[in-house]
Amino acid sequence: MYLNRIKNQKLNQSLKNISPLIFRISFYILITIIFYFFMQNYSPLGIKWRPYHYERVLNAIENIFENPSLSFIGITSWNNVQEVREYLDSNLGNIYLVSILGYLFHAFCYKFISNFQLLDFGSFLDFFLISIVGILTAEIGLYVLEIRSKFESIFYGTTLFSLFIASPWAYKMMLAPWNEVWFLLFYLLGVVSFIHTKKYLGLFFVLLAGFMHWMWIFFLLMFSFIIKLINISLGNILEKDFSYLYLPNTLKDKKGFYLYSFFCGLPLIFYSFQAFILRIMNIENSGSSALYRIGIDSYSNIHHGGIIAAFQFLGGNRFSVCFNNNNLNGLSNLERNISFFNCSISIASLVLLSLVSIIGLVIFLKNSNKAKWIFMPIAWSFLLFCLLFQQSSAVHLRGYSFIFAYIFTINIVYFFKYIGKLFLIPKPIEILMMIPILTGILINLIRVSYLTGVNG
Repeated sequence: MYLNRIKNQKLNQSLKNISPLIFRISFYILITIIFYFFMQNYSPLGIKWRPYHYERVLNAIENIFENPSLSFIGITSWNNVQEVREYLDSNLGNIYLVSILGYLFHAFCYKFISNFQLLDFGSFLDFFLISIVGILTAEIGLYVLEIRSKFESIFYGTTLFSLFIASPWAYKMMLAPWNEVWFLLFYLLGVVSFIHTKKYLGLFFVLLAGFMHWMWIFFLLMFSFIIKLINISLGNILEKDFSYLYLPNTLKDKKGFYLYSFFCGLPLIFYSFQAFILRIMNIENSGSSALYRIGIDSYSNIHHGGIIAAFQFLGGNRFSVCFNNNNLNGLSNLERNISFFNCSISIASLVLLSLVSIIGLVIFLKNSNKAKWIFMPIAWSFLLFCLLFQQSSAVHLRGYSFIFAYIFTINIVYFFKYIGKLFLIPKPIEILMMIPILTGILINLIRVSYLTGVNG
């Protein structure tokens, strides 16, 4: 009896000494595995790449090896090899150009690993990367929400991760990933590095994020410059200096501002040089113009629906998917009406939850200095993109909206924690009430993910 008691005490002590991070990572991995098999079996589209995306990746990989004149300057194409070769030789037709960086790992595996199954392995790799982004989101959430107790860190960590990975914005990227996945991965690695005061490691990840997607790093750099300019212009009437308020926590001075600007600017210089080389080679991208993406190139741009259309991503899917569903064939009129209604209500519920998360973000930015540098630059950049490129935001609910999954996940949790704090709800009751609330949100997210259209 005495020996058993000693063994139990030692076991309990050993469990107490285990870092909560180990427990959280174990839960992250478990949830990842469960979610992968759950969505593969129950979601109408499964969790593998859509056929059109597989074709694009395959073409991009083949062009890396078959058209080295493009690969040499860091470019590949979604068009098939023959079309690209004809264009380069005789300037016939059009080709769509993309950065080579997002395809290098796939290309290496495809070239050097025998019996490499691009569809299976490629899909799993992207799912793995999105899961890593979810883990980073959860860990950043714990930091900015200032959750310190072991039990709370495990509870809220797994909750944040589950909300992120189950969101339709993340699910769309599992079916047809964009460069936003790589960008957000490196950007959040940078945030985590800054949190742990690894200044130059954080800047390195910011640099990589910029190479993966120049547009987002351009907006982030613009944000820093505009804040600096506003601070200089209004310096005489401001009570405090805003110049460095929204920079990462290890860069809040003049030197930090210049360092951050330099590392954000390097990818922009690279892509400008790349565009210059393409012009010299007389190679044009068949992609749409900036004015077309904004939606003001001509009256005939039918895809421009204004601001409301640009913010359709708040619902995770368009309401139109409720009325263009092949599964409705063979149903009675009553059953169709029931389907229309419940599908629409599911999306409307997520619109409401998204608005709640945005309210949470506004409150968070007001109350937390940590939230200011972690959320303000990326949230401002995302808002600017949606309001500037209204046509592109309306057409593509996936891709760009992946950034919103990060913003939504942490700030929806903050909102309900803030309500609990506002009404002085004891910690045990707060956690108790969070369980049904967050369960309901999680189910709603999965439901809307199910509604995703055939093209992702």
